[in-house]
Amino acid sequence: MALKKSKFPSLLKRFKNLVGVGPHLLLLGLLLEGLTIAIRRWVSFPISITVKMQVILTVPCITVCLLGMIWFNSSLNLIKVNLLNGKNKLITHGPFNYARHPLYSTLLITIPPLMIIWYLDLLFIIPWVLMLILSHYVVSLEERGLIETFGENYERYRKYVPALIPYKGAGGQRFREHCDEPTPKTFGNGAT
Repeated sequence: MALKKSKFPSLLKRFKNLVGVGPHLLLLGLLLEGLTIAIRRWVSFPISITVKMQVILTVPCITVCLLGMIWFNSSLNLIKVNLLNGKNKLITHGPFNYARHPLYSTLLITIPPLMIIWYLDLLFIIPWVLMLILSHYVVSLEERGLIETFGENYERYRKYVPALIPYKGAGGQRFREHCDEPTPKTFGNGAT
C-alpha cells in the first residue's frame, strides 16, 4: 500500500507537467460561466436574433470548437512526446507555431462565443474578459518557469509568437528561421 501512495504524488506531478495549470483555468472559466448563468435572472443584456441566425452563427462556432479540440489534443501530444522521451526541447511547431499557449487560446476562442450565441445575452462578454485577464496572469506565472528552463531561446521565441491570440501568423516558423537552435520537425516518413 505504501508503494501506491508514493506513486500518486509522482503521477500528479507528471500530469501537472503535462498540462500545466490549464485545468485550473478551465474550471475557473466554467465557474465564471456558471455564475453568469445564475445572475442572468437579475442582470441581462439580451440580443435579438432569429433561430435561423442562431443556427448559422452556431455552425462556425462549433467548427472552431472542434478545430480547437484537435489543436488542444495536438498540443498535449507534442508536450507528452517531449516529456516521455526525456527531451527538454522547446516545441515551436504545430499549434505552438501560432500561439505560445495554444491550450489557453482554445479555451478563449471557443467557449465564450458559443455562450453568447446560445444564451442570446451579451452578459457573457464579462466572463470572457475576466478569462482573458486571468489567462495573462497564468501565462506570466508559467513563463517564468519556461524562461528558467529554456533561457534566451524562449525569450527569442516570445518575440515571434504571441502568448494567447494567434494574430501574428506562423511566428514559430519565423523564429526557427532566425534561431541558432532550430527545433526539428518529424514528418510522416520519419525524415526531419
